[in-house]
Amino acid sequence: MAKKPSNKSAKASQAPVMSDAERIVDAGLAEAAALGWRNVSMSAVAARAELALATVLIAAPTRAHLVAKIFDRLDARMLDGVAARDEADSVRDRLFEVAMKRFDAMNIHRDGMRAVVAGARFDPPALGVALCRADRSAAMMLSAAGVSPDGLFGCARIQGLKVVLACALKAWMDDDSADLAKTMAVLDRALERAESLVRFRGFRRPQTEAA
Repeated sequence: MAKKPSNKSAKASQAPVMSDAERIVDAGLAEAAALGWRNVSMSAVAARAELALATVLIAAPTRAHLVAKIFDRLDARMLDGVAARDEADSVRDRLFEVAMKRFDAMNIHRDGMRAVVAGARFDPPALGVALCRADRSAAMMLSAAGVSPDGLFGCARIQGLKVVLACALKAWMDDDSADLAKTMAVLDRALERAESLVRFRGFRRPQTEAA
């Protein structure tokens, strides 16, 4: 008679298998938290992730490439579960919801993300990648909120939203509360100010759409 698998074996078989990209990002954030962003090396990331160095270098040969991988995961978690926009929700409420999902994702590896944000400012290649990817992330957030990020007006909306997110990011860096109350308050105020300014009229629902 075949032996019944133990509970331990069954649980192990049901455990989700992390992709190489997930392991690389986790290891990179752990290295940043332990040593500071400027001291992160891809060989150390490979050792911590228990992956072959070649595997890590193909995915992220430099810290700048690691930043892109971090953005990939934040974007995915930010948009996870995002459904079609409810007409009862305002654009501002929708942007608030999506932005807070991003900060919640950042909070999972808080020390590592803090180290990346603080250190990347003095790492030109990594900073360049972060600024470019910030445009892409803001465009995703606008689309998720039902606002077009395309054309000249879309470009202005992206830049305006980036200013809002920068204010919230600064608050998040100093926010040690479990519920991110300070971050939420700053984000809400920044969105309110943006909504009230003429140059950010793109955050409001167009009249034809409202009708």
